[in-house]
Amino acid sequence: MSGPGHPSDATSATAARDHAAEHTHPDPLRHHPLRDDPLTTLAAQRLTVGGRELLALSDGFFSIEAFPTFLGSPDRPRAFYEDMAAEAVTPPRMPVGAFVWPGERNVLIDAGFGPRVAGGGAMVGGQLPLQLRQFGFAFDDIDVIALSHLHGDHTGWLADAEGNALFPNAQIHLGARDWDHFVAPDAPDAPPAGLDPAVRQALVTMADAGRVTLLDGDTTIAPGIRLLSGPGHTPGHSLYVVEDDGDRAIMFGDAIYCPQQLTDTDWAATSDVDPVAARATRERYLRELDEDGGLAIGCHFPGLRAGRVLNGRWQAA
Repeated sequence: MSGPGHPSDATSATAARDHAAEHTHPDPLRHHPLRDDPLTTLAAQRLTVGGRELLALSDGFFSIEAFPTFLGSPDRPRAFYEDMAAEAVTPPRMPVGAFVWPGERNVLIDAGFGPRVAGGGAMVGGQLPLQLRQFGFAFDDIDVIALSHLHGDHTGWLADAEGNALFPNAQIHLGARDWDHFVAPDAPDAPPAGLDPAVRQALVTMADAGRVTLLDGDTTIAPGIRLLSGPGHTPGHSLYVVEDDGDRAIMFGDAIYCPQQLTDTDWAATSDVDPVAARATRERYLRELDEDGGLAIGCHFPGLRAGRVLNGRWQAA
């Protein structure tokens, strides 16, 4: 998502860019009222996929209180905001999710927002190391980082404020078109326009060391996990599917922010780079889940709760 980095209100778009997020206290959530929020900051799930386990955990939260039209449909531009408010979720908010697929190569899917605050406090990260420790992992244990895309709330823990890589043993995998869009010297969203400069520096350094793999099209990246092309939110946006013993789970990144988007595919996020392609991606995976089954979960699903699509309708797992 890029959340406060790409709000719909033109007057606040520049000021709220997520590249302007400040590195703050190592634990910016320490005294925050949402630090213990199970819907967002403390959201964590163990999902069974065949004989293996997929871990879903949150780095923090994104409040859309100041961005009520961030996610909705043409006739209901405030749809997600209104649905959350109707469920007494105040402020309406989402987790900033990441996933771990443990195995012979431990894979981290997305890397949170990092110890940062952005959008006047609309997005706050910092919990990923604690969440990993609760599941028995440290940064050193991660062998592969699979990035859905290069927005700030999916790349924040890749580097410290000086641009030093924080995962010493990890190979980075991402869609080649996102590299072209965010990292390449002539990229339209290269710093200072988009990607955090420290993260870009770390990615370039890791690429020079042979630690970045750019992919185009559906590809297996580690045992039991494949990258699936899902452009629209960003040009090289990727989904990931994990599989074991005939079962599977799809992680949507920001291709689908909430379960409503699977069945109301006209719901769109204002941060989608190509709204037409983004809707085509949603419609493709709605059909695929309906026909072939499997768990589905997105980085910003409330509570990081997964579900399934049955007969065109969402059912929470």
